Amino acid sequence: MEPKPPEPIKTENSRNVEQDRLTFIEAIQNIEISEIDTEFDKESAENLVSELAKSKLLLLGEMHGVKENADIIYTLFKKFGFRQLALEWEPELQDVADKFLESGELDFNTNVIKDSPDGRITAGHFALIKKLKAEGMLERLVCFNESSRAGWDEHDVNMAKNILVNLSDLPMLAVAGRLHTETKPITFGGSKHHPMGENVKKQISNVPSGKIEYLNGQYHNYGTNNFEEKPKGAQSSKARFYKSDNDIYSFELPEAHVAIVPNPKEVL
Repeated sequence: MEPKPPEPIKTENSRNVEQDRLTFIEAIQNIEISEIDTEFDKESAENLVSELAKSKLLLLGEMHGVKENADIIYTLFKKFGFRQLALEWEPELQDVADKFLESGELDFNTNVIKDSPDGRITAGHFALIKKLKAEGMLERLVCFNESSRAGWDEHDVNMAKNILVNLSDLPMLAVAGRLHTETKPITFGGSKHHPMGENVKKQISNVPSGKIEYLNGQYHNYGTNNFEEKPKGAQSSKARFYKSDNDIYSFELPEAHVAIVPNPKEVL
């Protein structure tokens, strides 16, 4: 009898992909997407309705990996009548997501899902699009991320193009990381950069933009991270939506929680 091969050595950072798949699928089935009880500033909401009638688009900046992001998107769909959702997902996900919406089956093992650790893809997002579709509120899902190895600025130019080419008379909510939705040049890494939002604004000068403000809590981006707690004067027990002095729409979330992502292992 031949000796058995040695058992693989399991380290603290080893990953059980099948367990991650089961956890992710189960979470999609169990997550309940719901409206967040939100105090909408009346004038701000009316302004956005007026702007959407012309632009058909709202850019929304998020911090990836927050459980409540999906509920915020659902809340905004219910309030403002969006019918298209554009997510910062790779184009390879389009067919996977469309099949999920048709059959409920998710190909977790496609690399763009299985290996995703940054919080752009969460179980909540799949529960969200399933519910929006079931309730007749989602006419189209658009995956607009650019998967090429282009530099940051070219990457954002291409993402803007992917959003613009999919615009129609159906109002769209486009959600991306907060740096990408800025409508003016930004500086990081010692250089000036031109984000997606700026490129969209060159074509749609009146496009409204917004961002989610997280007052406290945690998020998943290559591991669990803490939000810097805002001053006590900024704390609120209820979510708020308003237009700030710099013409940015803000959705203020009192507390954030970690989302369930396909690859929860911290990348070292």
